Amino acid sequence: MVTPHYFYETAVAYSDLGADQRLSPQGLLRLLQEAASVASDDVGFGLKDISRTGVHWILSSWRVNLPERPCWRTLLRVETWPRLMDGFLSDREFRVWAGDREIARGSSRWVLVDAVTGRLTRITETVRTAYEEQLDSSLDLFADCRPVPGSGKTPEDTPVAYETTAGRRDIDTNRHVNNLHYLDYALEALPAEVYENLPSTLEISFRKQILLGTPLQCLYTRTEDGKHQVEIRSGSGGKIIRHAFVWLYGPTR
Repeated sequence: MVTPHYFYETAVAYSDLGADQRLSPQGLLRLLQEAASVASDDVGFGLKDISRTGVHWILSSWRVNLPERPCWRTLLRVETWPRLMDGFLSDREFRVWAGDREIARGSSRWVLVDAVTGRLTRITETVRTAYEEQLDSSLDLFADCRPVPGSGKTPEDTPVAYETTAGRRDIDTNRHVNNLHYLDYALEALPAEVYENLPSTLEISFRKQILLGTPLQCLYTRTEDGKHQVEIRSGSGGKIIRHAFVWLYGPTR
C-alpha cells in the first residue's frame, strides 16, 4: 500500500526572494513551515485546535538542501510527510517540486509540547492515529547523513560578529522568536564573501527559546570539517544561554 504524502501548492512570493531575485533560504524555510502547519491543521492538530487538544508542536531542528533557486511566482508543490512519531518526537520530511523537478528537500524534527505547562508531552495514540495516513517511515531523504547535532562548540576567543535584541517583529503565536528569525540573525553574522555565495545545505539546531527583549550575540567560526557555524547566545560570563547553532556547508549556489 502506498502511503499518501501531503501536497501543499503555492508559489514563490516576493518576500521569499533574496537580493538576486531568487528563492532565499529564509523563503524556503517559510514555505516548509507553512506546509507542515497546514498538513497538521488538516488532521486536527493545527493552530486553531490547540484549545481542544491541549498540545502543539515546537521545532527542534532543520536540515535543508536548496540546489536550485526559482524566481518570483514560480509555482511550487511542497510534498511533506511525518517519517517518525515516537516518544516526544516527530521527524517530518519535505520535497519541493517545480513541475517535475525537485528543487529542494528538507528534514525537520519537532517536539510535542503541553500548551498549559510548556513541557514536553508524549505522543499519544490519538495523535499518532490522526497522522497515520500520512506517516511514511520508508523514505528518509538524508539517510546517508548524520543527524543534525544537538549543539556545537565555539572557541573561547571567538569575537561577536553581530548583536541585536529580539523585537516585537520577531515574536510568533507561541510568544517567542519564530524559528525563521534565528536564520535571519545568523546570516547577519556571516562574512560578506560567505553571505554572497551561500552554500546549498543548511542545518539549524534550536536549543532554547528566545523571548521578547532578549539581547543576542552571534558568533561566527569555521568548524574543523569546514562548515560555517554561527552560535546564537545571550548572557555573559558564567551565565551564557545557547539558543541555537546554525551551520552552512556544501557547494555554493
